[in-house]
Amino acid sequence: MKGTAINAFGSRPAGGRARNRYRIGALLLALTMAPAHPAPAVTPQHFSQDDGIAARPGLVTADVGEIAWSGKYLWVATASGLARLDPLQRDGRSEEDWITFDSSHGLSRGGISAIAASGDTVWIATVSDTVVAGLANVVGQGLSFSTDGGARWEVVANAAIFDTTVSGFERGPTTTIQNPCWGLALDGDTVIGTFLAGAAVRSPDHGRSWARMLPDGAAEIVYFRRETGADSLTSRADSLESVSGITDEVVSLRATADSLAAQELMHRTFSALAFGDTILIGTANGIGRSLDGGLTWTNIRVRHDDGGALIPGNPGANWVVALERQRLPDGGSVIWAGTRSSGRQADEVNSISFSADYGDSWTVAGPTFAWDFAFTDNRIWAGTNQGLMASSDGGRTWEDVLVSDDSIRDQLQGAVTGLDTVDGTLWVGAENGLGVSTDEGATWHIVTGLAKVRTVDTGRFLDGGGENVRSYAAPNPFAPSRDRTRIVYSLERDAEVTIEIFDFASRLVTTLIEDESRGGGQRHAETWDGAAAGKAVSNGVYLYRLSLDGGEETFGKVVVLD
Repeated sequence: MKGTAINAFGSRPAGGRARNRYRIGALLLALTMAPAHPAPAVTPQHFSQDDGIAARPGLVTADVGEIAWSGKYLWVATASGLARLDPLQRDGRSEEDWITFDSSHGLSRGGISAIAASGDTVWIATVSDTVVAGLANVVGQGLSFSTDGGARWEVVANAAIFDTTVSGFERGPTTTIQNPCWGLALDGDTVIGTFLAGAAVRSPDHGRSWARMLPDGAAEIVYFRRETGADSLTSRADSLESVSGITDEVVSLRATADSLAAQELMHRTFSALAFGDTILIGTANGIGRSLDGGLTWTNIRVRHDDGGALIPGNPGANWVVALERQRLPDGGSVIWAGTRSSGRQADEVNSISFSADYGDSWTVAGPTFAWDFAFTDNRIWAGTNQGLMASSDGGRTWEDVLVSDDSIRDQLQGAVTGLDTVDGTLWVGAENGLGVSTDEGATWHIVTGLAKVRTVDTGRFLDGGGENVRSYAAPNPFAPSRDRTRIVYSLERDAEVTIEIFDFASRLVTTLIEDESRGGGQRHAETWDGAAAGKAVSNGVYLYRLSLDGGEETFGKVVVLD
């Protein structure tokens, strides 16, 4: 399972550069639902490489979101689509080891928001955005899946899932706006999807049929608080207490009102985990847990006693954006949850929560919430907005981990939203590369996805073709408050390299490197943080000159836009 999340409060980054468009978007709790009218049945659409469009060679871009290991293939969501690695054929350390699928191969359009994979089967969810009444809204573009490693794809539109002519879906939602899928889980042939407006759904037959799965056991989906009856029960309890004091009836009314409070948020779902008869659904109001395949449910969330004191042993917050299972050598399991404050209940804290008894009790740790988890022999890994974090003591304390590749003098930047392990090898995705470590983070290699260029000194390509330039900057434009740009070039022979940056009036702004030794037969990338003399430069167009000790030069430009 690899899942994602947006809220009734904000969003989880989607796969690749799309993540920035959806981050902390202003979503309305009171969804504007289209009228629930019967919709025509929609069946999956079929696409095949037999149609003449083969997968694109290469990783294409290394702006990475979700990562999922199927046991056969490693799947990685990028800004250009869905990349696949066969570890039996290649080690993935070169862009050429990968192939990439996109909408031309049958994937639904948009950024990838979730992946689940097992064996030859992979499911993805995609999202896009639109503007309604001047507000940005997230649009669910449906699901895509392949059962043969990507040779053939089928698309399941939201309308096929939320078909109002099917029992259980009479109330829709009948709009794709504000109804993206942010989490997917596979258990055998059954796929579970967690949707913002439509709650959790599952299909046992590769998307041919769907059933709603409400993680509180309710008979009907709830969109608004006024539909729950919680307020009227609370009002009745208050009235009785003012007359008769705290009676059994008052206690019963308050207990019922509490169970219904924020029920609509239980039906805003973001993450999923399923194995055997155990199903956990991360919602905006805690975790819905079933131990009998979805017949009965328990709500696990932040709770207080009658005196208002926090009851220990529950998750650290109610907005559950990630769920993952760690299998232990003794056959046991630990459930890990990324728990983010919803801002709706006292004592919620952004945190990492974990349980060694299938959710009966929880330990709260971590300085922030996590988007994803992975596990190696001696460490637990968490992808966060602060980057990669690791714990060596079972999750009780955490440290920041710098993913740095000395060979290219670069490091992963920004949030880490995807990670997974393949036979002890850890893969970590960020907006500027894909990190891989075979020694639990002691050393790293970063797959950059940077395009090949002609060598500065001879003008030839080192291996195969590439871009018909001798250098370039990426990303370009870039925002120094969030990014760094890299000046990319190649050398056929060893050389001493100098890179100077000028403003548009040809005035020297800074010297990035001067007479630095760089090896031949390699591609290089020098990073610039957008600063000169320790201060951020102004927005604008800047020129760079890259010169070698042998007299060769190449020029380029980079745009700062913050």
